[in-house]
Amino acid sequence: MTGRRAFLLQAAALVAAPALARAAVPAAFERGLLWRVNVEGAPPSFLYGTLHSGDPRVLARVEPLRPLIAAARVFMPELVTDADAVNLYMAASVYDSEDLPRRVGKAKWPRIAQALALHGVDARVAPRLRPWAALITLLQPVAARQPSLDEALIDAARARRVPVQPIEQVQEQIDAIALLPEDTQIALLIDASRRHDLIQAGVEPMTRAWLAGDIGELARINSRLMSAEPALKLHGQRFLQSLLGARNARFEQRLLPELRQGGVFAAFGASHLTGADGVLSRLSVQGCTVEAAD
Repeated sequence: MTGRRAFLLQAAALVAAPALARAAVPAAFERGLLWRVNVEGAPPSFLYGTLHSGDPRVLARVEPLRPLIAAARVFMPELVTDADAVNLYMAASVYDSEDLPRRVGKAKWPRIAQALALHGVDARVAPRLRPWAALITLLQPVAARQPSLDEALIDAARARRVPVQPIEQVQEQIDAIALLPEDTQIALLIDASRRHDLIQAGVEPMTRAWLAGDIGELARINSRLMSAEPALKLHGQRFLQSLLGARNARFEQRLLPELRQGGVFAAFGASHLTGADGVLSRLSVQGCTVEAAD
């Protein structure tokens, strides 16, 4: 797996995390991918919930969005994967030595190594991966296609010379999982390797739910894929707070000043939109008028 392809796939997995999503979603903003956000005195803005996927059915959704993107004052994707971002990610994701087998335990390592190989991770690289990098690799679809929808939308904005301003930087996305306690990273990595087939089987139902615009069902599918083991409960809570809760607050903070000027088209993972703690609910509390636009 090349460095750039590994980064793009793993960064997508970091915000998809199908096996570890929240257990329940309040009935708030459960249906719809495209949302109009109005702030008094400013032109309307739009938020779009993406699926971090290169499935042709998903990429087909780019075309009807082109006019809205072209008319935007600024396009705000979740992340921009330029060369500097790739280099930073690749450097952060590996140890200097083959340390991962020792950290997960020799008895657990063969299953993890086998699962990583299915994702195209070179056998010489796998033992050097940090636990968080190995984990998000196993959470991505095997043989995932590129470019992803997120990249295709960025290309659409650049083709129309719309300024691109990412909501997050790559270090922030790395920190969302790399700064978790190591025991959480390792416990979730072992669990992801053990339930790898189940995680992969969830990709198609999740894609269908997204295509139907049913982001509430997307979250419920995620819930059914969670491990039921009590020993993993605390680790899952830590993961979700860092991956969704803390980042939803950041998204709100970064989006609000731009929404108050209007003319924004923002595109980020659909899981961040829904629920009482989701971005749409947060913006509503801040006085924005939010309504489905698709």
